[in-house]
Amino acid sequence: MSTAPPQAWWQTFFSGLFLDAQRQIGAMMPTEAEADFLQQVLTPAPGARFLDVPCGTGRLALALAARGFAVTGVDMAEGLLQDARRGAAERGLAATFDQGDMQRLAFRDAFDHAFCFGNSFAYFDDEGNAAFLRGVCQALKPGGSFVLETGMSAEGIFANALRGRWYQFGDLYFLHDTSYDPAAGLLTSSYTLIRDGQIESKQAVYRVYTCRELLALFRAAGLEPLATYGSLTREPFALGARVLYVVARRAVE
Repeated sequence: MSTAPPQAWWQTFFSGLFLDAQRQIGAMMPTEAEADFLQQVLTPAPGARFLDVPCGTGRLALALAARGFAVTGVDMAEGLLQDARRGAAERGLAATFDQGDMQRLAFRDAFDHAFCFGNSFAYFDDEGNAAFLRGVCQALKPGGSFVLETGMSAEGIFANALRGRWYQFGDLYFLHDTSYDPAAGLLTSSYTLIRDGQIESKQAVYRVYTCRELLALFRAAGLEPLATYGSLTREPFALGARVLYVVARRAVE
């Protein structure tokens, strides 16, 4: 059985060497392809309002703002938000970034579209994850749409070997190892980061859902699933796909 990480691990996780690692990882992500995907599946009107939660460094929010959309990002990590705000100011983009808990979104009928990318879903227990989806639903205008990206689907995780891996980002070395607790449905990721003799260890825990379970959570939150994809090229989601994209819509009341 996996060792439980500290409660509310996400509150302090994105700091120190891991904050630097997040910046390095973000620079390697296919940001423009992700922005293309969002435009293809959401077909937003010119100037549409987007909610990005959690937004991290704002890399995808800024890409959409550069395409003429108004974007609001929400994240708990102030260090990441500082990067996002700096990027918006430097480029003169219509993007704002607010600090907040994704489980307690306060928006009402405010956005045409919303998205959650960067493998940022399932940080919480079932009620916390459901609260996030309900908050997204309430933040959308009736008929508004939402896209979730997650690498924590059971169909993806269990069809691919769980094993430790070393990565290198510049002068930063990064070990990622995983363990799974089947009784709780929890995947624990253990990280060791090393740079110039400095060593930092952290853990993160994710709730693993099957695609069917996740779609049920969407419906319970008031979001009707429209499509599931296994890639940015819109291949149908299938067993073994490492990433699951769910496209859903808030019901028109």
